[in-house]
Parts: sequence; C-alpha cells; structure tokens
Amino acid sequence: MSADTSDLDALARDFLKIPGEMVPKIKGVVAKSALNTKKIMQADAKRSRHFGQLARTISYDIKEHSFAGDGVIEAEIGPAGGGAASLAGLAYFGSSKPGGGTVRNPEAAMLEEAPNFYEFTFRATEGLL
Repeated sequence: MSADTSDLDALARDFLKIPGEMVPKIKGVVAKSALNTKKIMQADAKRSRHFGQLARTISYDIKEHSFAGDGVIEAEIGPAGGGAASLAGLAYFGSSKPGGGTVRNPEAAMLEEAPNFYEFTFRATEGLL
C-alpha cells in the first residue's frame, strides 16, 4: 500500500524555509525596538537633575547566535564605557545615602516599548506560515 505524500513533503520544505526568512525580519524588529528603548532611557536620564550626563553613554548592541539549535537575536541596551556610565547603578537604584535612584528603572523603558515590539514582530512574521 502506498500513499501520495507530495503535499506533506512540500509543506515540510516550506516549514524549513521559515527560519531563514524570519531571522532578517526579526533582527530588524529587535534593532528598531532596541533603538526606541535606548531613546526612552536617554530621555529618562536627561530629565534627571543629577544624572543627565548618563544619557550620552546609553547605547545598544545587537547580538545574533544560536542556543540549543535555535537562532537567538538579542539586544543589550544601557550605559557603556567609563565616566558617567559608572554612575548608572546609583542613578537607577540609589544607595544607602540620599541622592540616587532618581532615574526610572531601565525595565520600565523595555515595558514601554514592548507593545511596539510585539506588534512589529507580528507584522514581520505575518504570512510566513
């Protein structure tokens, strides 16, 4: 007994193409979302009377790698380098002394950008399945 599996074979081939088509699209979404998050964090820092100089140290980096066979695209966003960037912990979280913790937690910027990230991810992957 035999069965015609040509349609299933074609479907399997189409599924195998999805990661290759998806990665560049998702990488673009991650990059745009990282830029938006960076801008939110910079605006938060600029509003601070004491930590405004932190804003110019905030940047982002996109990294692409694999984990357990899956492609991973991530963004690292935040203060980098020395100088004013070394004040980030104090600016965000404060210390046992007064004067710190006056800049909004970076997690808030990420959560503010999250709806845009979800929407653009949906749009970028629409039609791939």
